[in-house]
Amino acid sequence: MSPLQNGIDGVNGNSQVLPTTELPIGKPGQAYTISSQDGEIIYIPLSKSATRLLITGKETDNAFAIVGSGGSQGDPIGFHYHNEAHDVFLCLQGKINVWAGDQCRTMEPGDFASVPPGAIHQYQILGPHSEMIGLIVPGGWEEFFRSIGDPYSGPMWPINDDRNFFEVMLPRLKAATEQFDMVPCPQHKQFDPQPWSANDNHLPNGAEPFFLRNASGPAYELGGTICRPLITTAQSRGKFAIAGIESSNQYHQQSIFAESKAALSFTEVHHAFLVTEGSVEVCVDHAAPSKLAGGDVIYIPKGAAFKLRTTSRFSKMYAFASGAGIVELLCEAGKAYEHSALPEKAGAYEMESIKALEDRLKFHVQ
Repeated sequence: MSPLQNGIDGVNGNSQVLPTTELPIGKPGQAYTISSQDGEIIYIPLSKSATRLLITGKETDNAFAIVGSGGSQGDPIGFHYHNEAHDVFLCLQGKINVWAGDQCRTMEPGDFASVPPGAIHQYQILGPHSEMIGLIVPGGWEEFFRSIGDPYSGPMWPINDDRNFFEVMLPRLKAATEQFDMVPCPQHKQFDPQPWSANDNHLPNGAEPFFLRNASGPAYELGGTICRPLITTAQSRGKFAIAGIESSNQYHQQSIFAESKAALSFTEVHHAFLVTEGSVEVCVDHAAPSKLAGGDVIYIPKGAAFKLRTTSRFSKMYAFASGAGIVELLCEAGKAYEHSALPEKAGAYEMESIKALEDRLKFHVQ
């Protein structure tokens, strides 16, 4: 574990450094960052891909786990469903096929799929190099990957694997399905991906399988920050929310974090942020700002105070929350926004409108 050195004062004027680690830290209550392509890397034999455990149930009190995956063209992994686990798929690079219920889409960067408990699903990595990230609720199910895979320390994933599936993988899969919440559906009929439709441009009212095309759903603007929710507590049975968040360093003085002491602390909600474009500084409690660029992840446990600041002309990141969290704060306090690009000027708002949400969303402005 090596600290991220930058020496700038944090939320409360101190200069502790937040740890940057290659592996999830394995204990609750501590914020940390993981650099691009790091994490606990697991190779699933014969898969032409590597799975990266970024945040596990051990850090989040089993509220959620966040898992990344990168790979090249392979076969679909096989239809299955979960009795309790809720899966999501967010494409970051290349293309992936995702089946959810009776629908399948070929997903490109920014496209999203939600698979609630009970929905039969599978995925397939396409092309020479594709990347995706997923959130699993509840946390703990990520142990499935450890049970069927092997630790891997290479830069990407093994190129050649000629081992026999029936000798290597079948025994592991049988043992894992008896231990974990995974029900294989080998008789489920395969079908081809379908075209994107108008139904893929909005969020459903309840917890059902759905797809959302990049930048096609609802959006909200607050002080120059654009929040594009991919899933909210209305679609996750109150368990989590995910959104894309875009902003610019030109708008920082208008953001909710502009004041020197303005930080947010959520008493019951864990957060994680993945930066995909530009650069962002994140202050957590007494630590100096962590400087994040494309591919970097930061985990912030419940109760910790944090501030966000875009340090580039444009930034984009994804926010994951184990409840309404900052996602629904930005949605409820912001104004509906219809454009794909940032506004030329940040919209005005009153800090009192933010504080009015404190009791219901269970956070404090510090």
